[in-house]
Amino acid sequence: MANHEDLTSLFGADGVVTLGKADALDNGISEEDAETLAVTGLPAFLDVIFTLRPDGDPASFSILPVEVGGESVEIFCLGGPTDSPRMSYCLDLDQGLVILLSQGDRPGAEVVNSTLDLFIEFLYRFALRLVHVKSAEPDQKAKYTQELVEYLKSRDPRAFADPESWWSMVYDQLA
Repeated sequence: MANHEDLTSLFGADGVVTLGKADALDNGISEEDAETLAVTGLPAFLDVIFTLRPDGDPASFSILPVEVGGESVEIFCLGGPTDSPRMSYCLDLDQGLVILLSQGDRPGAEVVNSTLDLFIEFLYRFALRLVHVKSAEPDQKAKYTQELVEYLKSRDPRAFADPESWWSMVYDQLA
């Protein structure tokens, strides 16, 4: 799994944000995920894929109550895609899943990753891919991307289970 040093090597020291463990625990985050946010952190910005500073609500590192099956549950907002202010990545506080919440005309939610650690790993690997393919030939880019997708599928099969899932569509755009 990606660690703080991995993230800072790609995003720089100022490009990785942590959340104090006590603050995370106060927001109802599990011990394991609170440790991840405090020690590993999240990248502040990864073009198109992720930003801690989305243009819309809810704000990163805030609690959002949502209605699911007639019940109100709380999720913890992590950030959002850079070009979709009506979408937010959120941590399901009950199950530990990272979901992509869509608000607006067609509200919905889908599981993006099975754990917060895997979400961070996927962000890290996507950014690492950008570095590796920057000066590569098209066939090398395709090979690297395919190998990366296979690696990510082995880490979190749920993230690619549906061809219309977030990560499936992201990597289809790169093919």
